[in-house]
Amino acid sequence: MISELLNENTIKIYDSVKDWKEAGKIAGKLLVDTGKVKESFIDAMIKSVEEYGPYIVIAPGIALFHARPEDGVKSMCLSLVIVKNGVYFNSGDKDPVKLVFVLGAVDNESHLRLLSELVNLLQDKNLVKMIISAHTEKDVIQLIQKKQLETVKEL
Repeated sequence: MISELLNENTIKIYDSVKDWKEAGKIAGKLLVDTGKVKESFIDAMIKSVEEYGPYIVIAPGIALFHARPEDGVKSMCLSLVIVKNGVYFNSGDKDPVKLVFVLGAVDNESHLRLLSELVNLLQDKNLVKMIISAHTEKDVIQLIQKKQLETVKEL
């Protein structure tokens, strides 16, 4: 599922970004540009962090932006912005964040398989380091596909 959603249109690599809001807006815009979410989704996910704090920083160096399906999700989607120099979310020892994901879910359940796959990928610390070090979006895609093939073979 991740391999179907993350592609050269939904992954971008940056050396740095101004702040966490810009990181979220860039990652969200990838999904707007591919027709998966409305602009209102970006506003909702930024507002949520402003309101509730950096709860979206789910692990050291990894953030997962999201908002409610009714905030403008057209179809299930995922984007990734890699920030080589990291960006600070005020999340203590989990900063700086280098992998900024945006997840758009159409309901409260269909994205659970996607989240499970994402957790499986991100538990591999070596893979995370290789993704952060990748030079191109194509390299990131190949790393993720390779890991998913290995996981299938293990089953």
